[in-house]
Amino acid sequence: MKRLVQMIYQGLDCWMHAPVRVAVDQGLITAVEHLPAASGTMDPPRSPDCLPYICPGFIDLQVNGYAGIDYSGAGWGAVHAGSSDSTARGTIEKVVRAIAVSGTTRHLATIITGPRERITTNCAAIAAAASRSPLVRTAVPGIHLEGPYISPVDGPRGAHDPKHVRNPDWSEFSEWQEAAEGLIRIVTLAPETKGALAFIEQASAAGVIVAIGHTGASPELIREAIGAGARLSTHLGNGSHAVLPRLKNYLWEQLGADELQASIIADGFHLPDAVMRSLARAKGLDRLLLVSDVAFLAGSAPGIRTWGDVAVEIHADGHLSLAGTEFLAGAGHLLDRDIARFMATTGATLGEAMALCIGNPARLLGLPRSAAAFVPGTPACITLFRHRPGAAQLEIEACVVAGEELYRRET
Repeated sequence: MKRLVQMIYQGLDCWMHAPVRVAVDQGLITAVEHLPAASGTMDPPRSPDCLPYICPGFIDLQVNGYAGIDYSGAGWGAVHAGSSDSTARGTIEKVVRAIAVSGTTRHLATIITGPRERITTNCAAIAAAASRSPLVRTAVPGIHLEGPYISPVDGPRGAHDPKHVRNPDWSEFSEWQEAAEGLIRIVTLAPETKGALAFIEQASAAGVIVAIGHTGASPELIREAIGAGARLSTHLGNGSHAVLPRLKNYLWEQLGADELQASIIADGFHLPDAVMRSLARAKGLDRLLLVSDVAFLAGSAPGIRTWGDVAVEIHADGHLSLAGTEFLAGAGHLLDRDIARFMATTGATLGEAMALCIGNPARLLGLPRSAAAFVPGTPACITLFRHRPGAAQLEIEACVVAGEELYRRET
């Protein structure tokens, strides 16, 4: 295990725009000190060469995998068994370390539509890793089950394998939640599937956040799902038909529902700029969350790859689509790009954008206050970054997860 040492991190608070110093010793935050602004530090426009910004690490509710590791993939049985060095703990720690370059310190491991046995095995592997690794326990506070209870129709189904799409089954879900040791925090489903409304009621009563997504439901069914307890829209605007009725459709209904929070993918590929602005203004920033929806193929060389039995094309600009179609297949970028794109497109301030990937998701998941604020005595999760207006992404300077510095930019 890497030795945790004493370190000092100093930067500008993202919300107060005032210098703050955070002391870390043996992995825990020991002191938080707000400092007087140095002469010239706060004179706008601020130079990127001044202090970097500092904040609690970004929280991503939808990470399918990264660096060639697929949370939904086969082979987790062997990983869970711990053959050679390929343990569940080590495998998931690789994901945590890989996405730290984006400033992300916490994420929900996202498992998509697949065979029952595989989902059971993968849930158990993630739970085992969390029980054995303090790093995983902090960095992966839960699982997002996206499917298999979604629309079987092309478009709304997205990149999910059609042969494994099925109707909600509470007994099956309970098996997964038992294997996950209660770590399934969000389940995304389509309200039009048979038995969905009763399932939403059961899941909500059990404390699981039910999200509407990959759906072709009527507006009336969307309202019924909300009444049954649905609280979130998963990547609103995506996982939908290419053409919709002009006024009465499931997107308008979710957008206008104050009861629903909504996650969006702001990478510049999933939503046109005008749509992103409209979603932000209509839904309101207090109900909006940024997610990456990053796929395990992210960062691979351009070409055709397979995701299970689905052919995915990796484009030169990094985005992913179902081969030969205009439909996207997850994302190829992380939150450092999404935050910068959201600010540039909507005019949101830095503090407003930070809330969408720190405060809002922490509140939705019911995480402790330390997930969205520096609290002495708690494990340090810290991101330092610079923001250059107009840049395609944030410049991450350092990322600390559970008190361990996982990334520092080379100078």
